Amino acid sequence: MVLTEKLKGCEKRCGHTLIELIIVLAVVSVIIAVSVSSIGNFLSRSRLKNSAEDITSTLRWARRLAITKIEVYRVVFNPKKRKYWVENEEGNVLEKKQSLEENIIFANPELYKKGEEDGIVEFNDPDDNSFSFYPQGTAEAGSIYLQGKGNREWYTITIASTTGYVKVYPEKH
Repeated sequence: MVLTEKLKGCEKRCGHTLIELIIVLAVVSVIIAVSVSSIGNFLSRSRLKNSAEDITSTLRWARRLAITKIEVYRVVFNPKKRKYWVENEEGNVLEKKQSLEENIIFANPELYKKGEEDGIVEFNDPDDNSFSFYPQGTAEAGSIYLQGKGNREWYTITIASTTGYVKVYPEKH
């Protein structure tokens, strides 16, 4: 009896109106749109960082090989195919060719140097798209520029000639 009395008083105001439901759906849609955009930006930055770290590891490995095996090794880049690999003096590839992550490119650093628009800037031997490492620990100096497609973020990898030291910068350097 008490239940039926409560239901009688609720006849005009039980449930939600259509406008309330539309407002809730709009708020939920905005939250989802912002979340998806944030996740996309995070994934793009993560891919760019991973590609820079992978290339840096490969360069450092080539330097270690040159020192320990007392032989010249080089890291070769193919910017059009977005690939890179390590080879010895005879041109034998030491491991399978590696690719940049999805939507990451070797980017033009806009240094206005003829032949260096591909993102691989060699200071000793321009435009052969490779960096050599020597048994003394030295290397060909230069920089590698990476950028995510469609965003303004950069990573720069530099190689010092006197020490062969490889350094990564999370910007255009």
